[in-house]
Amino acid sequence: MTDERSAPPRVSLLAFGSLACGIIWALGLGSICAVILGHLALRRLRRTGQAGRTMAIIGLVLGYTGVVVTFMLWLGGSVSVQGGS
Repeated sequence: MTDERSAPPRVSLLAFGSLACGIIWALGLGSICAVILGHLALRRLRRTGQAGRTMAIIGLVLGYTGVVVTFMLWLGGSVSVQGGS
């Protein structure tokens, strides 16, 4: 029999999902999903003690970065269209 106390904690799937969405920005939608999943993962990790806090934080950083970059590209595109006419 295996001792459950000696087994390493399972990695949170929400944290993994946040990291994956943060890496795959997908027109800003991936970034928004990364932010949402990252916050949900951190909340659940505090309660359950699962592993994956670092993945959730990296997913949040990538997600927020993607949101800012997408917003800047959107803002820059609208300014250049207005300025060019």
